[in-house]
Amino acid sequence: MISGKKINRRIIGYDLDKIRIEELKNGIDRNSDSEINNFQNIESLEFTDKIDRLKNIDVFIVTVPTPINKKKEPDLSFIIEASRTIGNLINRDNSTNDNQIIIYESTVYPGVTEDICVPLIKKFSKKIFNSDNYQNSFYCGYSPERINPGDTENTIEKIKKVTSGSNKKVAYWIDSFYASFIKAGTYKSKSIKVAEAAKIIENTQRDINIALVNELAILFKKLNLDTNDILETAATKWNFHKYKPGLVGGHCIGVDPYYLTFKAKEIGFQTDLITSGRKINDRMYKYLLEQILLQARKRKIIQQKEKVLILGISYKENCSDIRNSQILLLAEKMIKQNMDVTLVDPIVNSQKVFEKIKIKSYRSIPEEMKFTLIILALNHKEFNFLSNQKIKKISYPETIIFDLTYKLIGDNIFYL
Repeated sequence: MISGKKINRRIIGYDLDKIRIEELKNGIDRNSDSEINNFQNIESLEFTDKIDRLKNIDVFIVTVPTPINKKKEPDLSFIIEASRTIGNLINRDNSTNDNQIIIYESTVYPGVTEDICVPLIKKFSKKIFNSDNYQNSFYCGYSPERINPGDTENTIEKIKKVTSGSNKKVAYWIDSFYASFIKAGTYKSKSIKVAEAAKIIENTQRDINIALVNELAILFKKLNLDTNDILETAATKWNFHKYKPGLVGGHCIGVDPYYLTFKAKEIGFQTDLITSGRKINDRMYKYLLEQILLQARKRKIIQQKEKVLILGISYKENCSDIRNSQILLLAEKMIKQNMDVTLVDPIVNSQKVFEKIKIKSYRSIPEEMKFTLIILALNHKEFNFLSNQKIKKISYPETIIFDLTYKLIGDNIFYL
């Protein structure tokens, strides 16, 4: 329960990215996920990239990335390094504190916290794990982050928090800790592994549902049927979940299923459905390019060189994150096919885009330019000004428009 009692806590936000730390100190959140002015002047909050500021910490919350490598297998290097660092920080020979609690929030497959992270902390800290007498020990928990990037409605305090701990007493403490500031409440899992598994299937379920609709969209296109019309019709049934066809990227839905399939392979189990769903979603940007080229060949006037405008290049709407963006993969493919590509996204970091695909991105549509091909990829709120009339001003009569947001209507407008 949340009480009105004031709780005094000293909070330190630590990151290796010095630029990120300086931005936060100056009230800049590059991800636009925080109302940073609400806490910029809080005396008990500190941002640092100095490791020595983390001495004598009682509770560590680990939120490092857990990506995949080129083989699409889990890359645990960040969480492993974080565990080593914490182990050294709480080492019994150089720490005046005792009985520290380490809570992991990064998405992992079941077993990572207890089978990989805990042994590392134990090794480098020289402390006992889960001691019953609470002396010279440390304890662990897992509480998966559920933040939806770009979502200003479902913010952290409004999302129920799953919690877990390495023993009953620690599990209760961790649950009470989160309940002190999560207004939506908490749910205490029966074990750390249960909490790990619950998190990873949240995104896997969504991935499979999108894959189903993507495959149906491909089928219906071959049958010369409108997928959107079919979905709207089916949605008249009370228990039909209306997913839209689309490109799946980012560091969650496009990654988490690979953690689950990796663990399944490790125990000799073949995840046919999850694997198939991933294959479908992974190639959707290629399918989109195929459809674009198909429509281009149907034009009466053949273009010597396509002038392409892509509106929105992050992995999802109202989010600045470009990790695993299928839109960027599509742009790369187009450039290799000698297309003249213009990228527009008002909320992404243009420097990061250039580092990734060596092409400049703009915050707004360059003036006095017209395009033979336009892709409305994301429904950023900054694109609310777009209309059929605005699109017409930057188009030729033969311009092809692919609308992945289902926002525009017209004879030359196509959908997935």
